[in-house]
This record gives sequence, C-alpha cells and structure tokens, in this order.
Amino acid sequence: MLRPQPDPTAVFNEYRINGWTNATSQEESADFRLWDSDETFPNCSMPSAKAGIAARIQGADVWNAFHMNLLAAFFSESRNISDEKVVHEIAEKSGLDMDRYHDDMQGDGLEEKASREFLDATNRGITGIPSVVANDRMLIVGAVPSDHYRQVIDRYLQTGSLPERIPL
Repeated sequence: MLRPQPDPTAVFNEYRINGWTNATSQEESADFRLWDSDETFPNCSMPSAKAGIAARIQGADVWNAFHMNLLAAFFSESRNISDEKVVHEIAEKSGLDMDRYHDDMQGDGLEEKASREFLDATNRGITGIPSVVANDRMLIVGAVPSDHYRQVIDRYLQTGSLPERIPL
C-alpha cells in the first residue's frame, strides 16, 4: 500500500508515464499499458489493501488469483482500484467467498492490519512497485531488468551471501 489516505494529487503524470514505459520496455515485462480510461486514477490504496488481506485470509490460491486480477485491473485495464466497487468486482471475479469478504471488509481489523503493514514496508525502505526483499535483507525497488534478480540469486547460491547492492 503506497497511499493509505486519499491523495488528490495522484494522477497519471509524466513521472508515471516514464515509470510505466520503462517497466514495459524490460525483457519479460508484465503487461503494463499506459493509463487510458475515463475512470479516475487511483488515489488511495486502502480499499485494495483491505481486500487483499481479506483474500489472504481465505487462502493462498484465492489470494494469488485476487492479486493477479488486481494488478491486471490497474496496470493493464486502467481500472480505479481505489474504488470499492471495482475492488468488489475483482474479489468476485477471483473466487472469494463473498459473504466472508463482506464480513471481513466491514470490520476495523483489516484497516488496522493494512496500516501496520504499510508502516512496516516504509520502515524497510519500500517506496514503489515492484519491491522485492531478498532473504529478508536486500531490497530491490523498481522495474529492474530480470538479469538483476538472477545475479542476486546466483550470488546467494554461490556464496551464501547477498551482494551489498543491486548488480549493475
């Protein structure tokens, strides 16, 4: 979760265009499409963060489906994943038990948990998507070439330690 509170300044601007264009240009890139929608660009992560926790409670398979559908909705379909109705549609499409989902979403526990996870992430230095934490120590932030990940993994397998920084 990158925006726990609504931020009206969050728009699809030149910074995001550059980031998404860079991500798309990477070998083995996910399906990033520049924002092309009449829907408002997402300005708060709380609805999708809460829904992600609700999906996680229902099990790994459901969470994985929800997570992939959420990413596709945002990065490929230009859907506003700050909109609770959109997130509800994604939850339904992902096969969540919707009665349980609604019960979980009504309580305060998910928002508190999402807020704690946000603070934990920011305390670790996570500032963007994607972010990968290798072996609970090394942080890789941003759309880096897949070869960077391979080099980190190879180094760990060969030496048992992580490099001090991402290889260039």
